[in-house]
Amino acid sequence: MLPPIAHEPTSLTGLRHEAGTISMARGQEDAGAMGNFFITVTPMPAMDARGDEAGYAAFGRVVEGMDVVRRILAAPTVPNAGRGAMRGQMIAEPVRIISAKRVE
Repeated sequence: MLPPIAHEPTSLTGLRHEAGTISMARGQEDAGAMGNFFITVTPMPAMDARGDEAGYAAFGRVVEGMDVVRRILAAPTVPNAGRGAMRGQMIAEPVRIISAKRVE
């Protein structure tokens, strides 16, 4: 298993959780991220760092294909799967990411 990815808060990067932001999921504040990520479909300013709140590490943006993101959001979920805030949010069928590109 790879070591956790260091947390880079939005207060450091200047990125914000707007619609289409790609951000790292994390567990404990000092543990960093392990590779799970999420995409916001609406502005989510509460996920940005502020004061003592570390927030989440935004690292990218969907520049094309938000219609696909919204279809994934509408996919059936498993009612009692997941823990905490993710309970009931787990998609029933895996979604394959066929390609992703870094755009400068």
